[in-house]
Amino acid sequence: MKTFFKWLGRVVAALLLIFVAIFIVAAIMPPEADPAIDLENHGAGASSVEPSYTGLQREFPDLNEPENNPFTDEKAELGRMLFFDPILSENDDLACASCHHPDKGFGDGQAVATGANGIALARNAPTLWNVGYARNLFWDGRIDSLEGQVEVPLTHPDEMGVTDTDMLIEELVNIPDYVLLFDAAYGEGRQGITFENIQNALAAFQRTLITNDSPFDRYAAGDFDALTAQQRRGLALFRSGATRCFECHGAPTFASDTFR
Repeated sequence: MKTFFKWLGRVVAALLLIFVAIFIVAAIMPPEADPAIDLENHGAGASSVEPSYTGLQREFPDLNEPENNPFTDEKAELGRMLFFDPILSENDDLACASCHHPDKGFGDGQAVATGANGIALARNAPTLWNVGYARNLFWDGRIDSLEGQVEVPLTHPDEMGVTDTDMLIEELVNIPDYVLLFDAAYGEGRQGITFENIQNALAAFQRTLITNDSPFDRYAAGDFDALTAQQRRGLALFRSGATRCFECHGAPTFASDTFR
């Protein structure tokens, strides 16, 4: 009888060793990889199989373009040249691009903009991307067109500070390249070089600053890889109830004229 119990004890011990060995092997082996989710099911929830970008794409609104200043490529090219030229400032030392730099999102990256003679202005320089859609300009919305907006920074004493528009016109008339550009845009030779036409050309150029092919736009159109995983997580947070960013900054322009 004792022999039987000894034998049984050995069998039980052996089985325990086998189970322990199996457990150890299972613990150290890499887990089985989850099957890859099909691209069309990325971002799907429990009750949806729609991809994460569904519903994001929106049509861009109509540009805010006055009837008396229809867009032409020639006007936009003239406006581009003027935008980067400090000749538009009183001291020939500031261009529109000084505060609205392309490499800084057509802003200046500063808390407040720097004006004439190094004066710190009251506001920062806002981006000009998609400004052609805006119908309320300046921080209080007092101007309703880019043509009207342009006059303020050009003539404000703390900004570009032009005090004599006739003198500015005289400078431009004496530059052959500008005579050609104004003639191409307005067809009036030197007579086409007017302050109003400067405003119209600058407005036309700004209406070309449209972000309709950004990584977000491509993602919203169905190109899942247009955004990185981190950017997709950021977009989800941006659109979530926790942040509610999208309530004021909605696609496609991410701007609002509602002053909420």
